[in-house]
Amino acid sequence: MKLSFKELLEEGGHFEGACAFKEDDMVVEVDNYTADFFPTEAGLYMDLSFSYSYSAPCARCLEPVKSWGENKAGIQLIAALPDGMTEEVELSDDDMGVCYVENDEIDLEDMVRQEVVFYLPVRVICSEDCKGLCPACGADLNQGPCKCATKADPRWSALNKLKNN
Repeated sequence: MKLSFKELLEEGGHFEGACAFKEDDMVVEVDNYTADFFPTEAGLYMDLSFSYSYSAPCARCLEPVKSWGENKAGIQLIAALPDGMTEEVELSDDDMGVCYVENDEIDLEDMVRQEVVFYLPVRVICSEDCKGLCPACGADLNQGPCKCATKADPRWSALNKLKNN
């Protein structure tokens, strides 16, 4: 959904919606988002609330994992500097919630996507005690031990000598 920055500066606005996207091997569905825009001296302030669900394979055993979340974000929207004008500024922690708008266009669904991605886990694991897959045969070790002979890593052989003493 594309919105006009200039129009929102005059009146503000309220928008609701839903969207879905794929992020790496994760499928994300934003079930509901609400964006309220408020004009400020610096530009616009967007108050964003969203709930989402996602599914992805477990990083250890590759079984599908489904989960959900809901969060809020506040973003200050400021008009970008005109072309040709550059101003070098050091960013502070307060600048992390600032978004510069170019060409009078706000892509609301893209902003929602960016905020949801911020809250997604880096690695999805089905459970803390997931044993994963056997590196030799690929068997799911959560189902039971595999029939592979366990080989000791030769890099640890010096420690076996200490153990025997």
